Formats: sequence, structure tokens, C-alpha cells
Amino acid sequence: MATIVVLKVTGKHYVLVGTGYSFFKNSRPSFVGGTLFPHQEEGESLCAAISDEFGVIRWVQTNEIRVIEIDGVRIGEILEPYLNLGLTSDRESDPLGDCCPACGIGVSAQDKECPSCGLRLMD
Repeated sequence: MATIVVLKVTGKHYVLVGTGYSFFKNSRPSFVGGTLFPHQEEGESLCAAISDEFGVIRWVQTNEIRVIEIDGVRIGEILEPYLNLGLTSDRESDPLGDCCPACGIGVSAQDKECPSCGLRLMD
């Protein structure tokens, strides 16, 4: 099973190899305490391993890629039978929900950016 993705910045196509989390912790001297009381930042980001035509694997954040097709079938064709079933997800059932102007996926009033394409939404 092959999942083809496109890197949004370059438009180049890759094969999705896998996904995972990336954890980071960073510390730097604080303004007041220096190295005695360093300023620390930590968090996690969703990452995906993608491979080019030469088998070179690189890790990117998931909001930097978009799935194009799975096993040679476009995403829209795969999901088409399910779009008109009248079933709604929690996101779609939100009465304050709207659609992303860039990709058309449903977004809620609480979303700061589109979960699909990463477009920053206005407050």
C-alpha cells in the first residue's frame, strides 16, 4: 500500500513511509538568572517520514504535507461514497463551524489554524 504526499512548499511528490511524534526540550540562559535559572521550552510536534525516488528518507512536520492518493486512487475518490451519508463528525456538527477558505475542510470557531492545510485563521 503506497500513500503519495506532496510537500506543500516545493510541490514535490513523496511516498509516505510513516508518522510519529517529535519531542523537544530546549533551554537557554534566562535574562535574570543566567544559567542558574535557565529558560526552558518543551513540546511535541507531529512528524512524518517521507521518501523520494532515490529512497532518501526525511522527516517533516505533518502540516507541511498533503495526501494526494493511496494505492493509485485519489483521496476524493476514496471518500466520495462517504460524503453524502448524512453522518457528521464532532467538528461538522459544531453549529459555529465553518469551512477553511483554502482547502474546504470543516473548521470550528476554536481553531486557530486549519487542521488540514495549516492556514492561519483569523480570530
